[in-house]
Amino acid sequence: MERLELHGFRNLVDTRLAPHPRLNVVVGANGAGKTSLLEAVYFLSRVRSFRTRQLDRLIRWGAEEAQVAGLRYGDRLGVARSPGQTRLRLNGAEAGARSSLAERLPVQVINTEHQRLVLDGPRVRRQFLDWGAFHLERDYRSRALRYHHALRQRNAALRADDRRSERAWTPILAQYAAQLDAARERFVDALQPTWEQLSRRWLGLEGVGLRYYRGASAAQAWEEVLAEQQERDRAQGFTGRGPHRADLLLSHGRLPAADALSRGQQKLLVVALLIAEVRLWAERGLAPVLLIDDLPAELDPEHLRAVLETVTAEPAQVFLSAVTAEALPASLPPGNWYAVHQGTLSAMV
Repeated sequence: MERLELHGFRNLVDTRLAPHPRLNVVVGANGAGKTSLLEAVYFLSRVRSFRTRQLDRLIRWGAEEAQVAGLRYGDRLGVARSPGQTRLRLNGAEAGARSSLAERLPVQVINTEHQRLVLDGPRVRRQFLDWGAFHLERDYRSRALRYHHALRQRNAALRADDRRSERAWTPILAQYAAQLDAARERFVDALQPTWEQLSRRWLGLEGVGLRYYRGASAAQAWEEVLAEQQERDRAQGFTGRGPHRADLLLSHGRLPAADALSRGQQKLLVVALLIAEVRLWAERGLAPVLLIDDLPAELDPEHLRAVLETVTAEPAQVFLSAVTAEALPASLPPGNWYAVHQGTLSAMV
């Protein structure tokens, strides 16, 4: 991103930045606004927040709306939130879909919430799979939308005991299930080598595992799965198996990572996963943006140095926040450093 502009966003004073193409460090006390700056970049890409589901909270007190705009490789991106309404802009025109911004600004965030990939349920990991595949395969989103449309139609037929409609939608659901499943599996297979390398290096453990669970037995075609489940689905009134039940399984030995590893080890395992994704995006020419919020509070100095050495060697634009400059390794490469105090951002000399 070559330019970033914020107006009425959170507690930040209206700001214009020309970020460094590789490393941008934001230093400030808790509550000063450093996380809000990272959140603004995320909002510009995903049109959502990694801190709240209530987007009206992004609007600074007394402002009419929160605006974030950016310039990236010639594309002008913009998103504005006024009470109850979000507007998207791309190159001066209204952008109809959030995906139009996300595909031009691939963003990943590492923060205190990243451990949810280990500790929370499958829904969080499916979101990770979907965003990863979305950025790697141009038609993934359209296939996912068609799959979920077919799923809703089949479920409605099951609830209504409409056998004719059910029979019509079942092969369509199987077709898109196979496409969605294959794309996710390709994504996980591509992640695997880097994830294993980083996990072993940082944790010093053998036997860590990353496996895609497709939402049914791996040995069956989706047509067979749905046929086998037909009577149970009719009794339940919904489709019990499919990519909507998929999961990403992280393990050590025969145990889930959540049970086998300490919280510190789990954090490193997930950081390795997120960095592996960023590296994969970069290898595919996507020029990703990585947002890292207060990692010194999450990791001990030795692992912090190892992680940041890896991160800053990646071909990605990094925004890194910390409470103090002293909390970060002295070995960081050149970049732009900013201090934030009571919402005001200033360059550090």
